[in-house]
Amino acid sequence: MKRFFKRFIAVALCVTMLLCPLALNASATNKTSDEAINWVKSNLGESFGAGYCVDLICAYYSYLGETAPYIPAYMFSTISLPAGWTRTQGGHPQKGDILVFTNGTMGHVAIYESDYSTYHQNWSGQLFVTHYTGLYSWRDYWGCIHPNFADSSSGATVTSPVDTGSTQTTTSQTGESSSASSGTDVSSIISLAVNFAAICIKALSLFINIIASFR
Repeated sequence: MKRFFKRFIAVALCVTMLLCPLALNASATNKTSDEAINWVKSNLGESFGAGYCVDLICAYYSYLGETAPYIPAYMFSTISLPAGWTRTQGGHPQKGDILVFTNGTMGHVAIYESDYSTYHQNWSGQLFVTHYTGLYSWRDYWGCIHPNFADSSSGATVTSPVDTGSTQTTTSQTGESSSASSGTDVSSIISLAVNFAAICIKALSLFINIIASFR
């Protein structure tokens, strides 16, 4: 009986250690929008991953305590968002927001500071973080993602930077639209399934090792 109790405690501790990171990722970021922009500035000239725009956004997610799927840039207009994050189609972004463009085959994503200050990777063929200080062309602008900053307000404002021809639509962290029901995001489901499978494999491996140690 005592041996069984020890095994139970050991397994419970292992499961707790595996699940704690998931619980932490569900919480709001403790970073402010100013801290987020300062982080981007500190990485000017640096190259994340393969140098694509999505690599910068994945690193940005990571800095904010979240994990982004590695997908084409345009898909950030539909993927599920971390808890507390919002997405606004056609709205004017706020400092620290992620800009989503649906131009071309892959689209483009960038980080917004102001109308005259945006940060990009893979901009004009430059495979590193760059700072654009002109009035950015908002052609093919889809909308923006607003992280749940410590100083966060309600998200993007209703005034678009330009007339994009699209109706503003705000979505929540579940990726559901307030004006239309959203379909199932296949890439998000696959990502969740892979992560869950990895956790189960780790838990099983630890369980087997613990059982073996008591023999």
